[in-house]
Amino acid sequence: YFGYDFECSAERGGGGGGETRESIVYQLADDMLRKLPPQYNAFEVRENLNRMGVLLPMNIFLRQEIDRMQKVIKRVQSSLSDLKLAIDGTIVMSPALKESLDAMYDARIPESWMKISWESTTLGFWYTELLERNSQFCTWINTDRPKVFWMTGFFNCQGFLTAMRQ
Repeated sequence: YFGYDFECSAERGGGGGGETRESIVYQLADDMLRKLPPQYNAFEVRENLNRMGVLLPMNIFLRQEIDRMQKVIKRVQSSLSDLKLAIDGTIVMSPALKESLDAMYDARIPESWMKISWESTTLGFWYTELLERNSQFCTWINTDRPKVFWMTGFFNCQGFLTAMRQ
């Protein structure tokens, strides 16, 4: 559903509806910001890892995954907020923001996000994966180690397998 919504919003731009590329991307950015998970609280993460055994290999792996997810969430939040400001004319539309605007309009993942995350076919699928990956990490850190893991939902699958063997 979420991926489909992105594709449809990108397709609407060519019609005579009067909406500009900028207004379509602004609405998309606003929607994505509303659904974006909050940044991790470093104190809570540390406390939960201490409770679970901070030096256990699986918990070290979890900490590394959460650190990488935190970078992605920060980057997405920052670029979406800046993009909205640039569309409003509050800040200058930099080449990086222009690339993000063009990518989002075409339902592609902005280059600055791809550099620190994972590949996916469309922006909708990528964003859904962000939400699902984050959900997996939140469940793990806030409750206990899951019985089943979504392997492709990790940044470092090899690290997961190594931690499991130790």
